[in-house]
Amino acid sequence: MKTLALLLASILLLGIGSGASSLYSQEEHADSTLQLHHMHAVINHAVEMAAEGSNLVMLGERKMAPGTDELAVEHGKGAIREAKALVKKVMESKAMAELHSQGQGESREMAYSHKLAEAANAYIDLLAEMYLVK
Repeated sequence: MKTLALLLASILLLGIGSGASSLYSQEEHADSTLQLHHMHAVINHAVEMAAEGSNLVMLGERKMAPGTDELAVEHGKGAIREAKALVKKVMESKAMAELHSQGQGESREMAYSHKLAEAANAYIDLLAEMYLVK
């Protein structure tokens, strides 16, 4: 009976022990995925900022509200500029560099992150070009 209990305890301990490294790896992967998810949220916010900025510029250029139109155009162009800067900050951040240094640079999630930033920049650049935002 003692031998059976010892055998079961050994199997249990060895089973947990061998799974510990993979659990740690999964936790590390989850942490990087969560970090990337937060970066995606910031990039999406930048796209929303640019879209709202574009809307303000369009409204202001219609010259339907004298005194407010100039403010709308100025603020809208600023939002487009800031959106571009925000995407750049995310992609050049210390957190992004750390993920790359940890070997996450080749992951499917990282590839998606770079594609997302590229698409966001293309969209923001089109708005900046349309409204001559420098």
